Amino acid sequence: MLTERFDRLAAIRGDTVKGLPASAWAANLDDLDRDQLLRAAIEATRKLILPEWESKRATDRRPQIALEATEAWIATRSPEAIAQCKEAAKECTAARNETFGYDHRVPEAARAVAWSVGAKDNAHIWDALGAIEAELLARIQLVAEYHRAPEQRRALLAVLRSVLQPKTEASAAPATTGPVPYSASGSFTVGQELTHVKFGKLVVTATSGNTIDVTLEDGTTKRLAHKPK
Repeated sequence: MLTERFDRLAAIRGDTVKGLPASAWAANLDDLDRDQLLRAAIEATRKLILPEWESKRATDRRPQIALEATEAWIATRSPEAIAQCKEAAKECTAARNETFGYDHRVPEAARAVAWSVGAKDNAHIWDALGAIEAELLARIQLVAEYHRAPEQRRALLAVLRSVLQPKTEASAAPATTGPVPYSASGSFTVGQELTHVKFGKLVVTATSGNTIDVTLEDGTTKRLAHKPK
């Protein structure tokens, strides 16, 4: 189960600077669908490390372009998309070299994502996840908040889980059979059957704002309060 895999990934100590090794990611996630892994890496890059790059370098969209090109390839599988990914990866290499020692892991992660396009294995995806975790660790080391290292891993795993974990549909609410008790704080619809402590069985015949019209069993009508949805 994926939950157990994420628990194992969270429990591994990892390097204090680099985080988890590629082997740990591969051992737990390598059999998953590659497109989903790519989507998860893209989401983690965008959500966890890209915002700070955008705040500092609003006009430099090289990492964003690499992520967008990869999404285009996932959608089309076209030769043009592959070419765009390769070009975006080259631009991210330049961005990495220009910012080395500061925010270079952001374009490094985006470059690894773009390089994953058409690859024979998931090695570049693991490189992207490693760059993301290393960037998160670097940020807390900058302010000497070393105790937050496990928190950074958990943040990364939470984003990956949100993409990779199968969505379980909410169970449908059980169908209501028979009349339901009337309450002024309830919300009712036309045709619904109710029971009233004073009037007995009722049927809603009209709704208007915070009132409903009901018909009693003897054919008489009443207007009662309710809270519209």
